[in-house]
Amino acid sequence: MARSVALPLLGVSLLSLAVLGACQDGPMEADGMARVQILLTDAPSDYLETAEVWISRVVLVPGENDSPEGPGFVDLYNEPGASQWFDLLTLRDGITAELSEVVEVPEGRYAQLRLVVDSARVTLRDGYTFRDGTITKPLFVPSGSRSGIKVQLADPVEAEEGEVTILTVDFDVDRNFVMQGNPDTPAGIQGILFTPVLQEKERTAQP
Repeated sequence: MARSVALPLLGVSLLSLAVLGACQDGPMEADGMARVQILLTDAPSDYLETAEVWISRVVLVPGENDSPEGPGFVDLYNEPGASQWFDLLTLRDGITAELSEVVEVPEGRYAQLRLVVDSARVTLRDGYTFRDGTITKPLFVPSGSRSGIKVQLADPVEAEEGEVTILTVDFDVDRNFVMQGNPDTPAGIQGILFTPVLQEKERTAQP
């Protein structure tokens, strides 16, 4: 059963990655270890009432491999039988949800962040319907449930002991959930394509 995450219904198109070094107020970490947490937030849409995703794995990848398998890959969350559910449209105006708890990771450079999205589903806002008369559709997730969706980073993530690095990744609903058709024509809305393009928006580092 998917794990449901209760989120406040407030209204920015972001997926936030907080890469945390040794916590300033917490216990000291083991030598060579950093800490990582993933946060999720997003933006409203003109024609969608909900944009739901189920995420079962969040992984840091040290190299440029295409698949998050093998030694060196660091799981921040990996629960294939307990996918986390998020309605992206409930995350607005900087509101975030935890995609992972704070996790210790080996200090070093990580070239990729990948999210394994098991499934996705959308519901249209009042006044819109699909051409077949329905308002809710499950979506095909390309590569999402296998190799994962790659986040486009400006530079590799440097997880350093004693340093807090905060990386914000854009997850624009209107860009990632693409309407097929036109609600203002007789053909109407034929469907929605999930075309995930996740990219880094900003990064800060704190001692």
